[in-house]
Amino acid sequence: MSGRRNTSSPESPRGFRRGLVLFQRLFGRGFVAGIAMVVVALIGATAASAYWPGSGTGRTTAAVATLAPPTNVTVPGNSTSSVPVAWTASAGPTAPTGYYVTRITGATSMPACGSSPAALITGTSCTDSSVPEGTHKYVVTAVHRSWTAVSAASGSVLVWSMQSAAFTVQPANVVAGQALPGVKVAVRTVDLLPVAGAAVTLALSNNPGGGTLSGTLTATTNSFGEATFSGLSINKTGSGYTLAASSPGVAGAISAPFTVTAAAAAQLVVSGPPSGTASATATVGPFSVQRQDAYGNPVATGSTEVTLASSSTGTKVFAATSGGASVTKVTIPAGSASASFFYGDTKAGSPSVTAAATGLGQTTAQVSVTAAAAAKLVFGQQPTNTAKAQRITPVTVLVMDQFDNLQTTSVATVTMDKTVKQGNLGGTVVQNAVGGVATFSDLTINPAGVHTLIATSPSLGSVTSAEFTSGG
Repeated sequence: MSGRRNTSSPESPRGFRRGLVLFQRLFGRGFVAGIAMVVVALIGATAASAYWPGSGTGRTTAAVATLAPPTNVTVPGNSTSSVPVAWTASAGPTAPTGYYVTRITGATSMPACGSSPAALITGTSCTDSSVPEGTHKYVVTAVHRSWTAVSAASGSVLVWSMQSAAFTVQPANVVAGQALPGVKVAVRTVDLLPVAGAAVTLALSNNPGGGTLSGTLTATTNSFGEATFSGLSINKTGSGYTLAASSPGVAGAISAPFTVTAAAAAQLVVSGPPSGTASATATVGPFSVQRQDAYGNPVATGSTEVTLASSSTGTKVFAATSGGASVTKVTIPAGSASASFFYGDTKAGSPSVTAAATGLGQTTAQVSVTAAAAAKLVFGQQPTNTAKAQRITPVTVLVMDQFDNLQTTSVATVTMDKTVKQGNLGGTVVQNAVGGVATFSDLTINPAGVHTLIATSPSLGSVTSAEFTSGG
């Protein structure tokens, strides 16, 4: 036996041992051991009891990634047979190829939105059609090759096939401005099951008084399918009001008719003709003084005494009938909302006519009083002292009615003369009134002395001026 150490098993074939020795010398013991094992596996050699000690190190790298599930799966709280579903896309480095949606009803799951593992949705929303009545949830699954990631379930959506709305508590008769007794509207499915969470809106249908419906006009049905309206009011009186109830996807409903009556009297309102002519008797009218509630509705209950007054500085008069006896008060009787009166005034202008009553305050109407028919002439600007043959300071003659109001529409012709026949009155002695005023601006007079002028107009008579002097 030689002095070299033999590291192979005795049971190894001699040729094989020579090959291993050679590889061992060339590549080292560890490598030879590995090669030997591979060779044995390939040729199907029977396992040997020989072994070779070996040592070595190695390293490698590999990419690792995950697929994140979609998030925020949302559905409405209520819907008809088409349910919109939306979600937030998967986050992370691995983008999904697409998504499929599953509807969960109780313990049953089924594909939704026409999607499946083989028919993916590339967006982040879809509509699930033909959904049966009931309560459902949805999950969304992200897909990338063979990977899948499932979202958390959405909230619940109640699906119904609504049939109609109906008033279960009808509106009752009410006073203007006061709240209607609680009105209720029910929403039912085609199977007459209550629908919770449905929005119901009320509006006026028949509106005989031209009123406004105030309050919270939209309410949501409760678990019994009823929406309650407790703060509604209408401001105008009328008989035969009706309410209309509507809800998305539901046949509307019309309430039974009801009546709105006036509230308590709160104010007076005067109305009547805006103008008339000056008169010593009450001929302007009729005016109406009406008793109303705070919403402007006529109030016919009770009897109210109304005091009449005017701001005019002339002679004013009130009467219950045109040209009738003078009164200072009129009475609104029970069963009526108003009383009438007539007004007269000798002073042209724009006086205020006031009606007042205890507890109802006062109300005012503006009246335009114009002059009566032209009746006489009056010197406006009198002649003043002047030198002989010099122009007299301009003189004016006014056309007046019988109450001394200027007749501003008159165009009467006025002729000027002097009362002393000796001498001469020069200048333009015939003028037409403009706005009821005839102006003489170029008159002269001689001889010297004391004079008066006389103005005359057909049908209006004449008027004599104050005395004045002309110098020598």
